[in-house]
Amino acid sequence: MATSALATPPSAMAVDASTLFSVALGHLKIRLPLHHDESHCGTIADADGNMVFVVDVNRERSDAEVRDIAELLLLAINVHGGFMTEFTNG
Repeated sequence: MATSALATPPSAMAVDASTLFSVALGHLKIRLPLHHDESHCGTIADADGNMVFVVDVNRERSDAEVRDIAELLLLAINVHGGFMTEFTNG
């Protein structure tokens, strides 16, 4: 499992968390940075345009809330992976 790399104790040659995180995602064929597919509110895709996950798949929240949640998750994931996220405020 790709996440097992994140659970290993630090070694003498420590690798930073961003690298481990990116490698783990790479094993899952997810390439950073992620982005919000604005044509499908709440759909998060990777750098190749492949869908990764959907925020609020049951459409229980407003589009504005879904957009805000998606942008916050993108910020956390992309920054942890070593990328800055550009925000669109619309």
